[in-house]
Amino acid sequence: MAQRTRRYLIRRAVVVLLTLFAVTLLSFLLMRLSPIDPATAYVKRNSAVVTQEQIDEARVMLGLDKPLPVQYFDWVVDALHMDFGISLGTGNPVTEELAKTVPVTLTVVAYSAVIMSLGVLGVGMLGYLWRQKAGGMILSFLTMIGISVPGFYLGTAFIDLFAVRLGWISVSGNSGFARYFPVALCLSVLGICFYGQMLAASLEREMEQDYAMYLRCRGLREGRILLFHAFPHAVVDLLPSFAQMLGLCLANAAIVERVFSLSGLGYLIIDAVVKRDSPVIHAAVLVLALTLVLLDTAAELLQYGLRSDMRAVGGRA
Repeated sequence: MAQRTRRYLIRRAVVVLLTLFAVTLLSFLLMRLSPIDPATAYVKRNSAVVTQEQIDEARVMLGLDKPLPVQYFDWVVDALHMDFGISLGTGNPVTEELAKTVPVTLTVVAYSAVIMSLGVLGVGMLGYLWRQKAGGMILSFLTMIGISVPGFYLGTAFIDLFAVRLGWISVSGNSGFARYFPVALCLSVLGICFYGQMLAASLEREMEQDYAMYLRCRGLREGRILLFHAFPHAVVDLLPSFAQMLGLCLANAAIVERVFSLSGLGYLIIDAVVKRDSPVIHAAVLVLALTLVLLDTAAELLQYGLRSDMRAVGGRA
């Protein structure tokens, strides 16, 4: 068992490294394939009169005159020392920009994970219990709408309804939980609707398994079988893709944070793209990719551990 776990961890570490390599290299390639030259954009932001000589000097200063493999290698070496360069937009170290924005986005995603988890459990259980009733059809229709509506539209509608029309919340200047809740709620709707339906279908499959029939023969009630046997198996099956959904929330936060003027990582990325701030873009892409693969790895490890525990409990039973 220990050797198998060691092999798995080594394999996951290799996957993480290859993923980070591919994503960061692709980021460099896309920046170079863009028709907008970062050096030209930098000079235009800092000078009223733009000359070719200024652009050439900026290209040398930013290291853009070097071959792409050399640029990428230099960036990787600096990144290993936690040096991501200087932001072309603000003139501050990129690490400082990340230190201000990453905690905001991680807080949003953490709140979103809590809301999504509670929502998925509620929708999944109701979807299973109402599967042959009119309420189940209505719930299925509502979840389809929730899956179809993008997060940025939900954010706009949320502001229009609760801030402008009803006046229940402030458009800006909120603090604490009220600052993060609207963004987290809009990000979690897709996951609640999608995984709620998946959980309901998974519960239905689990309740038709042989072990459920065996438990019925032992005299256990349907509610006990559902809560203490079928439900844990169904939840474990959803863990890996649920972690990927958290990564998707992290990516979708780029737009939703902009809607709510929340200065998180997504807000920083959009500003960097608009300003052609390549050091910030490369560092932010690395943070997003690293967070996503770590979430995926953590979910797989958790699933592996839970399955092992359930097999052990099943063997004792």
